[in-house]
Amino acid sequence: MIFFTDECFMYPANALLEAFDRANEIRALRDYFERGTPDTVWLEAIAGWNPKPAVICGDGRILRNKVERQALKDAGLTFFCLASGWMHLDWNTFAWKIIKAWPGVVAEATRVLRPTVFEVSAQTLKISKAFELE
Repeated sequence: MIFFTDECFMYPANALLEAFDRANEIRALRDYFERGTPDTVWLEAIAGWNPKPAVICGDGRILRNKVERQALKDAGLTFFCLASGWMHLDWNTFAWKIIKAWPGVVAEATRVLRPTVFEVSAQTLKISKAFELE
């Protein structure tokens, strides 16, 4: 499976996850798109990948912006939003928490049959299904 991390995800964590998870591929936005590429642009582009990736996002604003949320819906991608608190963690804490949460992320991504939005708690590392994109 392919996981695609957005611009807000700590870039060094991509290499960490690739070393930890040999079964899946981790791709970072900055390896494919210019910094500042609008979410609507990269969402549309990766929706054409085969297989479609699951998105790991460090910025939940995409879910509150009507245009970006529609782009996510149109793209048909499963989306994991790191809840508030993740982006304020220091590197060492972020690193161990993302590794601890990762098996649950992978399990949810492979289990769902339809594009779904999940939230990953920074405190408990619980992965909650927010809603299905229909």
